[in-house]
Amino acid sequence: MSNLQKTLRLFRTQHRFILPLSSVNIRNIQGTVKDYNHSEVRTDIKIASVVTENEDHQYEQNVKDVILERALEFVSQTGWSVESLSAGAKSAGYPTITHGLFPNGGGDLIHYFNIKCNQQLAEQMKLWPQEDLKGGSKVPAKFIENAIVTRLLMIKPYKSTWPKAMAIQTLPNNVPNGLATLLSLVDDICYHSGDRSVDFNWYIRRVGLAGIYKAAELFYLTDNSQENNATRSFVSSRIRDAQVIQGALNLNPVTAAPQTLTAAFVTAKNILGINTLK
Repeated sequence: MSNLQKTLRLFRTQHRFILPLSSVNIRNIQGTVKDYNHSEVRTDIKIASVVTENEDHQYEQNVKDVILERALEFVSQTGWSVESLSAGAKSAGYPTITHGLFPNGGGDLIHYFNIKCNQQLAEQMKLWPQEDLKGGSKVPAKFIENAIVTRLLMIKPYKSTWPKAMAIQTLPNNVPNGLATLLSLVDDICYHSGDRSVDFNWYIRRVGLAGIYKAAELFYLTDNSQENNATRSFVSSRIRDAQVIQGALNLNPVTAAPQTLTAAFVTAKNILGINTLK
């Protein structure tokens, strides 16, 4: 157990509430006393040890979530950094040393923010009108456009610091988390827009949508238009381009597949930040 984990356990112990006597299982206590000199007690001890470990893990996760949420309040001042995590820990009433719970520093804070935004978007999409999702194979372009723009606007409170966040996500330790949240985002958008495909198009749509989102993200950072209309127009144009590619694939999949795969591969490289590799 690390020193940080020991500190958290001590902090938890000092702030633990004592359970009411009525909540204690008397039968279990009697069984333990009865079997005190038998091997069953060792089983009880092992089970208790596992329960304690699970409780400690859950407690640690709860501490992390509280600190990360509070740390977001300091991003505008100190960026996506260890300083924001320390300030978040202090604001939540934990020792500032608990920033050590985040080995990737600001990368973990960005990851938390991305997960939070993805979850919020998924909940919103469940409530959106479903009229645009009807019509057979027709791509619900408006639904996808709204989803991308809605997700981009969640960055607005941190727009000035987001270029740094994007750079942090390209660091080797942060690439897996960044890619995971991006794929989760596009999968949610495809799912809620009615995509239930299980064929080759499943991959093409998601890789293509990931490319559109990352391109729109860069565009949004330089967009100063009223109500971000320029970003919406940009997203709409990229979706139309994707529909043309998808249409070509549907008409002649044998000849279109190699070009589409090449485009998908280049997009994936750009997403991972390895487009300069030879």
